[in-house]
Formats: sequence, C-alpha cells, structure tokens
Amino acid sequence: MLIELSKKNSDKSLLDLTRNISNLIIKLGKQFEQQDSILFRFHGVQGITPPQLFILRVLWMEDKWPLKYLASLAKVSRATMTGIVDTMEKNGFIIRVPNPKDDRSKLVKITDKGNEVKQYKPPIDLNTIDFFKDFKSEELENLNLLLEKLSSSLGT
Repeated sequence: MLIELSKKNSDKSLLDLTRNISNLIIKLGKQFEQQDSILFRFHGVQGITPPQLFILRVLWMEDKWPLKYLASLAKVSRATMTGIVDTMEKNGFIIRVPNPKDDRSKLVKITDKGNEVKQYKPPIDLNTIDFFKDFKSEELENLNLLLEKLSSSLGT
C-alpha cells in the first residue's frame, strides 16, 4: 500500500488522494488535447477534434484499420466511432475502403489530406516539451515510470 497511516484515517486519505490523482489525470488529458487543437488551428488545420486527432495518430502509424478496432482503441462504442469517422470522411481526412479479409466490413484509411496534418505534429510536440521545462530529467523519468505502472494496473 502507498503509506501506512492510522487505520481510521488511512482509508479516507487514500480514497481522497486517489480521487485527486484520477481527477488530475483527466484534467491534464483534456488540457493536452485542447493545446493540440489550438496549435493545429494556429497552423491552419481547422476542425480537428481530440477524438479525430486520436484516430489520425493511429492511422499515421498504420494507414488502414477496421472501424471496430479503432473504436476499441479509443474506448468508445462503434456507433460513436462511426460518427467520428463520418465527419472525418466528409472533411477529407480519411476514406472507407473494402476489407479484403472480410466482405462485410470496411477499413478506415488515411488520405493524403490526413497525412498532410502530420507535418504539424513535430512543432506541436516541441511545444509540449515546454510544459515540462521546470522538471528535472530524473523527475520526468520517475513520473513516466509511475504513470506506466498506473496504466498497467488499469489494464489495456
């Protein structure tokens, strides 16, 4: 367990601490997403929402994926993912193509326009580095290890 406190107060303190950590992680995630959106707009890329950016990031690594897989990665329903993909397709970032392994399904494929957005990611990532400028290298390594440990305990 984290810290041994008096039994009476330890459960409440631990609960409060874990709630606070959870809330901070959620808040930080939203703040990073907002910063990415702002910086993409600064570079002239309009209308990319955080969920759409998540899909683009996945497709930058591998350019075709089944919608079902993308929904599972994003931890959203297929219906929600369909809405995201519909909008992205309408905006020209992705297209749906036949799945050669399954005639009943389509693959989501990135377009040239979707790949063009990737060129703005390195300057945006450099801006993200600035958020950590007040941290020592050792602190960042410890933070990374702790977050990886938390991620593992939550499962995939």
